[in-house]
Amino acid sequence: MKFDPVTKRVYTERDEFIKTMHCPYKVRWGNLQETSSTSRKCAQCDHLVIDTEFLSDAEVLRLVNANPATCLKIDLDPAQRKAADRWHSGTEIGFHAKIYA
Repeated sequence: MKFDPVTKRVYTERDEFIKTMHCPYKVRWGNLQETSSTSRKCAQCDHLVIDTEFLSDAEVLRLVNANPATCLKIDLDPAQRKAADRWHSGTEIGFHAKIYA
């Protein structure tokens, strides 16, 4: 997956748009109610949040196409976090990502 930190848009590796990430509650994964090993429930909005760690781009795209309001957890690995820091300092344009919203 690819994530653009400016637009908060998520794309597949083939540049297919998946969704724009937005969560007004900004609740941490650890504070969500565990429903399974791959999803948790947000008490603020009552939505399930799907962990994308073991999903392919195609699977995530299918989930979001079936329900555009699907909330996703996408983690940044350490190298991607450094890229995000560089981007915020003006030296990066974007990076591959797994984030949460």
